[in-house]
Amino acid sequence: MIRIFIYSFIIFIFLINYSAYAKDLLITNAKLVIDTKTFKENLESNEKLPTDYTNNIHENITIYQSVRAGSDKTITVFFKGIEADYIKEMLGDTDYVIKDAEGNWVTSGIFAPYSHLGMADIGGEELTNDISSPGSSTTISEKASDSFNPQSVFVANNRRHGVTHAVISPTAAGNSVFAGTGSIVSLTGKYNSVIKERAFVFAQLGEKGTQNSGGSRSASLLQLKEGLNTALCNDFRNCRNSLERAINNININSSISNSESEYLIRVTRGNIPLIISVERAIDIIKVINLKKTFKRLDIIILGASEAWKVAEQIAENNIKVMIDPHNNLPSSFETVDSSLKNIIILDKAGVDYAITNLSALGLQGIGTLTQHAGNAVANGLEWHKAFAAITSTPASWFNLSLINNSLVIWDGDPLNITSTPTSMFIDGQAQSLESRQTLLRDRYNPVNESEKEHKYR
Repeated sequence: MIRIFIYSFIIFIFLINYSAYAKDLLITNAKLVIDTKTFKENLESNEKLPTDYTNNIHENITIYQSVRAGSDKTITVFFKGIEADYIKEMLGDTDYVIKDAEGNWVTSGIFAPYSHLGMADIGGEELTNDISSPGSSTTISEKASDSFNPQSVFVANNRRHGVTHAVISPTAAGNSVFAGTGSIVSLTGKYNSVIKERAFVFAQLGEKGTQNSGGSRSASLLQLKEGLNTALCNDFRNCRNSLERAINNININSSISNSESEYLIRVTRGNIPLIISVERAIDIIKVINLKKTFKRLDIIILGASEAWKVAEQIAENNIKVMIDPHNNLPSSFETVDSSLKNIIILDKAGVDYAITNLSALGLQGIGTLTQHAGNAVANGLEWHKAFAAITSTPASWFNLSLINNSLVIWDGDPLNITSTPTSMFIDGQAQSLESRQTLLRDRYNPVNESEKEHKYR
């Protein structure tokens, strides 16, 4: 009885002004799957989950999701053991849509922590590839969102695999280790699907940075430091005096222009992350030392094939890591000690990590993220940790709460290669699971009974 009262009270709070809500989604008969991090965040900050939950997979859940009119903020409430009819009665005349999950798995959307999604149509065709700009005089000021095509065929192809949000980033080119400013996008396919235009700055050290900066790791690291120092001096709060600023502004030896360095100020303040691509253990140590010099930096290491060798130091300095758990063979001299145990050792050391797909095809085909997470589980990582590494963990790095704006219904375990989404919602709106791939599949399917020739179907 007390539990019923609590549920009723929660509903009452959200329905005091239900006329302010434009659309509501009610998912019934669901097997709700929430990773540990999302579970704790909801329980501690929002008090939207019953306190008697002990596991991360909950049977027979009713999910009520509401989007306020004129706002993209979604409120999600989970109920266990409460009949859907009772909730509908409490909702009254609220405009809502009912979706029966039929006992299937319901999760937050998959969040791709790094990709080139929508930035290229054909990677080998220069005119259709906006991932890098080797002939440009600008670097950090270039936004990935300006190259993003939300209606690229890759967007729909990946959406049907359960991916609702993605990080998109350019790569470094020309004579700079700085690639540009990355963005966060949703995979709705709409023209307004860019969520954050300036979400982070991306820089490349290691072999790629060496090539761009003149031929040595010393040069690439120095160029990165100079850029950060220039940004610090251009930030009035950090410049010691006007003379120092004036001297800095006319420094012809600077590797980064002052106008470009302005876009680094948010990074040096720690307002947005700095993602650094690096693989070798010794190069990771250099990044750790960089964090000790620029203490406010929020650093995310991308790649980190040899991170397992310095896992404790990474954890001690609160540096985040994006890794591909499939990388276990050396593809270059800087990845000689790649290992399948990388993610396991990082986990035991307490490193905050996310799973990504760093293969050439994976940077556009991010729908394989669930397979990468599943293989990490097969190699010893706990299921809920692997799932968090492709959902709530990377989303939290960019201040995005997936469970409150995206839900996916699966026909089985989402980390199982045979499972597939049956329904998807972003901001409470149903998304199409149709793509060019499915259209071609249906058009040329041998069992297609159309009498038309293939080219006319």
